[in-house]
Amino acid sequence: MVKIARNYTSETADIDDIISESCVALIQQIDSLRAMEEKPLRSYVAVTTKSKAIDLCRKKQREQTKIGSLTDDVIEQTPDPLVIEQKISLQCEIDSVKQALQALPERERETLRMRFFEKMEVRQIAEVLGITENAVYRYIMFGRQHLKAMLYEGGEDQ
Repeated sequence: MVKIARNYTSETADIDDIISESCVALIQQIDSLRAMEEKPLRSYVAVTTKSKAIDLCRKKQREQTKIGSLTDDVIEQTPDPLVIEQKISLQCEIDSVKQALQALPERERETLRMRFFEKMEVRQIAEVLGITENAVYRYIMFGRQHLKAMLYEGGEDQ
């Protein structure tokens, strides 16, 4: 499973997510899997892992698209009299935020995206992610702390 996941990403957190999602999907089919012989079982596990890896890649691609449109929206909303230097500076800051967001652990990134970009309520986020509201608050808090550390203090952890 790890080998298949590594074909799609080199990030350890993503590999862990792919394997976890694959295991959940396999557990849901445990009765069918118990009846399979070894060779078809291996194939089924491989296909499931590949499917989850592709799902993760598509999800990340959608996130990139959403974050990219954020850049365009912010620049379009800036007043016209801004000098070119200010626009360039703003673009650099936006790029820094996008990079910092992508460096966050997936749950923190997803929680922040839903809360601040999609304007979802904490209750809704908890339902979508299948976690408690307190966990959502924690992910938001940790995500903001990590972003602050990456953007203003030059490191990932403080």
